[in-house]
Amino acid sequence: MAFRLARLHALLLCTSIATAPVAAQRPTDADAKEISYYTLTLPNLKKVININRALLQSVMQDPKVQEGLKIDAELEALSKKDELTQADEKRRAELEARQEVLENAFDNPLGGDAQTLSEIEARIKSYPPMAQALQREGMAPREYAKFWLTFLQAAFAHGFQKSGMLQELPPEVKPENVKFIAEHEAEIEAMQKEFEALGRRR
Repeated sequence: MAFRLARLHALLLCTSIATAPVAAQRPTDADAKEISYYTLTLPNLKKVININRALLQSVMQDPKVQEGLKIDAELEALSKKDELTQADEKRRAELEARQEVLENAFDNPLGGDAQTLSEIEARIKSYPPMAQALQREGMAPREYAKFWLTFLQAAFAHGFQKSGMLQELPPEVKPENVKFIAEHEAEIEAMQKEFEALGRRR
């Protein structure tokens, strides 16, 4: 998997790597209850977009990310060749090995083994670019974490509803949050396209 898709896309379009264990907990769990009570709002969506934009711009300055993107480009060029020479095969193996090293070394401020809202909050606070972006937007780290968990939950539910795979919302999903996703698809799609474009820059 390309460095960009494995790390940058996962980092900013969702925090599911970091927060999936929280989302999977029972509704009686304190974190799950806190998330189930949260309501998505447009002002907070705009704040989160600004925060994620600042975070991605910071991540893109990481030398490991820059090297990873160059490797992506070279691997893509090799994949377009009709036939690879022995030298090409050797180079591809070298690039893939280096890519794996870079991915393992990349410090995802929202990833790792955080499994509770408090642990996610602590990781966010410990990553200066993220903490600074949150401060500029006047958003607390815990609220950011709750927003994204709720956002993901509602977005998945909306997607399943649209595809006809979900007839009834789970009790932990607030209908107004799913409605929010439906009403703001344009803003959400624009955010995704912007961040994907930023992640492709070399």
